[in-house]
Amino acid sequence: MSNTQGVISSISLSARVRPAAHVLGIRGGGWNAIVNERGSIRFNDGSPVLDWHIAADDRWHDPSTEPSVRQTRRAGVPVVETRLRIPGGDAIQRVYAVADAGGLVVIEITNESTLPIAVAFTRSDVVSSRTPSPRGAQGIELPAGSVVFPVAHGSTLRVAVCAPLNVANESANVDVERLPSFEQLQKGWLKAVEQAGYVIVPEGAVAPLVARLRSDALILSGHEIEDWAIGAGGDCANDPVAYILTLQELLRMGEKLTGDPAQIRVDHAARLAQAVETLLKENRKSSILPWDVERALFAAQFVFSRMGENRAADDVAAAQLRMSSAAEPPNVMPTDIRAIAWVEEKMVAVQRDGSVQIFGRGIPRLWLGANLECHRVSAGALHTVSFGIRWHGEKPALLWEVSGPAGVKLDAGLCDPTWSSVEPTGETLLLGFAI
Repeated sequence: MSNTQGVISSISLSARVRPAAHVLGIRGGGWNAIVNERGSIRFNDGSPVLDWHIAADDRWHDPSTEPSVRQTRRAGVPVVETRLRIPGGDAIQRVYAVADAGGLVVIEITNESTLPIAVAFTRSDVVSSRTPSPRGAQGIELPAGSVVFPVAHGSTLRVAVCAPLNVANESANVDVERLPSFEQLQKGWLKAVEQAGYVIVPEGAVAPLVARLRSDALILSGHEIEDWAIGAGGDCANDPVAYILTLQELLRMGEKLTGDPAQIRVDHAARLAQAVETLLKENRKSSILPWDVERALFAAQFVFSRMGENRAADDVAAAQLRMSSAAEPPNVMPTDIRAIAWVEEKMVAVQRDGSVQIFGRGIPRLWLGANLECHRVSAGALHTVSFGIRWHGEKPALLWEVSGPAGVKLDAGLCDPTWSSVEPTGETLLLGFAI
């Protein structure tokens, strides 16, 4: 979850391009578009798919069938880059969404080859500051209305398509060259998702996955719950754990879950109460509480408190105390919204007595000697914890800061059973038990 600009997470680097479905949209916008592993764009209004084709020096290249397609999602946020190998280099498609002019999907084509190329789009409603070629597409059969633009060596073409539900059709007069760049969008999305806190760990795949889960949640927050399954977070309509954890992430990123019914389609307070009741009923007789249910119950207390439903939060806490102890998280990180809880459980784990454990299960052996950081991670509804680990030989030095009302107890569990503190800031040398 680090803030390093330009970090790219690989989605596919082989001829066997793996299926992908990247959700594009704006925060709470109520509309979305899906980019697949080949760069095809499908809108959620049932309109025709927008495909792209490249005319290079040798022939037309169709990304939907070419073996040389590689795709990346920049820093995990919804800026999708698809590369197509052509003679002399690559043709690069970048796709992202902006709120300008009522909502637009922006497509950029960059020519990184040594020769001029042309790009064909299979819809006529693309908006550009350039005039399409009057000759159209020659030597390839494309849908009626397809448009073709030349792209010189080393240059970039930018076009836009009006978002679904954009009834005002404000895109007709938009200057696409003045729209935000993909770099600006990347920075903006990183700022949004890191508002919920972030960690820096050796595994490079953690930060992009967390960014993807959170950005998907923000985009789909304006949709019906049944549509949240479009994203990577999970089927929140049928998975109460995923639903509760997603609500917590939305609140941590500053979203509102209650208010004007015209803006917020779901009665989240009622649905949250039902989800909690389901989890308690299903696990009341369990000898060991699943780790993700434990995290979901803590998350429910967080959400109820942020909604002003303090009595409901207290009721959940009391019910949780009557449950069996929780299982250890699995060794393998989940791929849905549970991934965020999994990472934070290893680093900052709220306990049923209100205390907070830092590396309570020990520091993973693969992380030994690496600098580790945790920034503004939630430790209940009222507190966040930040810390850094630096190494003094084989022992980890802990520097911490707690934001929120004074008095919360920190300890290090198995990492150092001898240490605890109620100070809001400080530093100490831990024993450093590794798992």
